[in-house]
Amino acid sequence: MKKNTTLLLLIFMILPLITGGAESQVLSEMELYNTIYRGEDEWYYLGSGNAALTFRSARDPHVIGQTEIEFYPLDMTNAPVSSVPTLQVKKAYVKTRLPGFKLTLGKTRLAWGEGVVFNAADVVFGSLNPVLDLTQTELRSDTAWLTAVNVPLGNFAFLEGVVLPPALDYERGEVSSLTSSSIGGRAYFLAGGIKVEGGYLYKGETKVQADALGHRPYISLQGNFGPDWYLSSSLAIPTDEQKQSQNASGDWEKSWIFSFGLFHMQEINRNNTLNLRLETLWFPYQNWEKKELRDTIYGVYLYPEITWTTASSTFYSLQSVISPLDASAMITGGAGWNIYQGFFLLGYCTFLAGDETSTFSWDRGEAWDPLQDRVNGFSLMTGIRYNY
Repeated sequence: MKKNTTLLLLIFMILPLITGGAESQVLSEMELYNTIYRGEDEWYYLGSGNAALTFRSARDPHVIGQTEIEFYPLDMTNAPVSSVPTLQVKKAYVKTRLPGFKLTLGKTRLAWGEGVVFNAADVVFGSLNPVLDLTQTELRSDTAWLTAVNVPLGNFAFLEGVVLPPALDYERGEVSSLTSSSIGGRAYFLAGGIKVEGGYLYKGETKVQADALGHRPYISLQGNFGPDWYLSSSLAIPTDEQKQSQNASGDWEKSWIFSFGLFHMQEINRNNTLNLRLETLWFPYQNWEKKELRDTIYGVYLYPEITWTTASSTFYSLQSVISPLDASAMITGGAGWNIYQGFFLLGYCTFLAGDETSTFSWDRGEAWDPLQDRVNGFSLMTGIRYNY
């Protein structure tokens, strides 16, 4: 049922683009890897990666349409295996400029707040889960069906409203009630050289892991004092119905979060570039001591990143998500060589450090859960990325 529904959706979305193919752009991006990793009891070797086809309209400067289809994405993180799709329509939307406002309709992503890994202001999709795949080009890329109206108010100022319907359950062919919809808006403007963003979303349905339901106000500030900086905060206040029917926590203090980040780009010896990034996520009312329980939410997480790009078209990266309160970390080192236009040779090596009940673990031991775990401490990926 799910495969048939997905196939019909693909045909429905691609057909108009094929008929107008002479005026459309077709882009392909493939990341293909040979991967060796340690599982629960033994080592494994498999092909991994993903491929994406993007159809983008080029008919009118006032209208943009895009359909993006992902094939066989294999999640190498400890995300639930059952949620990993083999084929999905990742994006299918139209943006148009009308007198006095802009309209977006379809499946896409809105960028609320700042931060590539930790973003407390991303109340639409929830950029909080510390367990993610650091080998991906775009670290947070979840999308959802939505309708957004953007009203420009001048240079670097606008209002935006958004409505998100409940997701369709393809397995059962069911749709949740109207109360599972989400609706909200934000304002964005400059004040004293600082970008100020504030908004609210009533969230009737979670979109990703570690997401929270309820009334979701937030604020985000972004500026520069040499390095770029940002500071964001949000909380979640569930309704009585959500507390009873979905077991949502009524303790709003535990949902109160801050994220703070710094980013600096430095050119060295002409054409060599050093990027430094540090992002932090804070839960003031969560656990500040080590717990012998998996999936514990701790008070602070860190994301440091160093990237070195050379004039000879090579790059080297070191990324890590650190949970200091349970002394665990995920560390990913990477290297790449852009040999031809759009063609890269790539390699990534990921180590997990920590005991079996920590956020990250070298050996899960008795805490291994086949519904959550795939990699047990180490993985090595070598392959290619090709865009054309």
